[in-house]
Amino acid sequence: MDLRTENSAQRSKLKEWPTRRIAFLVLSSPHLMNLAGPLDVFTRASAALSRAGKRRSPAYAVELLTHDETPLLTGSGLGLIGGRRWTEAHDPIDTLLVLASADVVQSRVDPELLAWVRARAEHVRRIGSVCAGAFVLAAAGVLDGRQATTHWDLADVLAQRYPRISVDGDRIFTQDGNVWTSAGVSAGIDLALAMVEEDHGHALALEIARRMVLFMRRGGGQSQFSSQLAAQGADHQPIRELIAWISEHLDADLSVPALARRVGMSERNFSRVFTQQVSTTPARFVARLRTEAAKAKLAATPEKLAAVAQSAGFGNGETLRRHLRDDLGVSPSSERSRAALRSASA
Repeated sequence: MDLRTENSAQRSKLKEWPTRRIAFLVLSSPHLMNLAGPLDVFTRASAALSRAGKRRSPAYAVELLTHDETPLLTGSGLGLIGGRRWTEAHDPIDTLLVLASADVVQSRVDPELLAWVRARAEHVRRIGSVCAGAFVLAAAGVLDGRQATTHWDLADVLAQRYPRISVDGDRIFTQDGNVWTSAGVSAGIDLALAMVEEDHGHALALEIARRMVLFMRRGGGQSQFSSQLAAQGADHQPIRELIAWISEHLDADLSVPALARRVGMSERNFSRVFTQQVSTTPARFVARLRTEAAKAKLAATPEKLAAVAQSAGFGNGETLRRHLRDDLGVSPSSERSRAALRSASA
């Protein structure tokens, strides 16, 4: 048997799962990244599995659905072609993702479209939304009695308009059963990566994140308000540079005296300037940064609690456990359990 025949025989033995159809229902001039980010994740997943010789057919087939037959105009002014009207969607749909801009909050959604979304929710394996797409799912009744999130700027409106939904405007994304919702823009990438992880495991999701040159793959429970991002608004350059250094040295001595010495300021003046610039005390900022890093690592790695605590600068597992409980209302075991459940589902 020559090499080509042997490779062909090996491919024929592969257990071939059906291609999953991902349908993006795109409404109301969405931001381009809300669509391009998740779409790229699913496309890369198919390419990676094919490249590794693990599948003959694509893992995912992506379909763009619009409200009208005309080219879809995005919020940036670019037009998208190649989609079809939602009434012509191909079956079966594995995952239906609804995308919309904030414009949908003030507009009336087609009742026939809402009925279609409501009916599809009963038959698809997963249904979800990116950004203001949550308002479409809410209007269709899909989110009633469930936990959900959306862009932080729209969360209060969603909660007030639909009181039967438990809205958490701080989360990157949520999963309640087979219903997924995410914040806007870059959060759609995190949502899609989590879905790929559910389908094909953590290693593939991490590989895609690396190929997309992402700083890190964020878990759904991570706050939309990153401490590092918020701190970059500081006007005082030494404080900005210090914050960058802190984020890369979480296991160092980050006490007020040590940080004050690093920027050449007295402890009193440093505390005053830092609090003025970052809107929180140095101690609270460091604790929050360490908590965010530890929480992300707990969800993404199998490292023991003591090792995670040490790398994040907490010293021991009990201190980390207390900070997670007090700051975020979660426990190390709950983060590990969610990650294990995702892997088990895959």
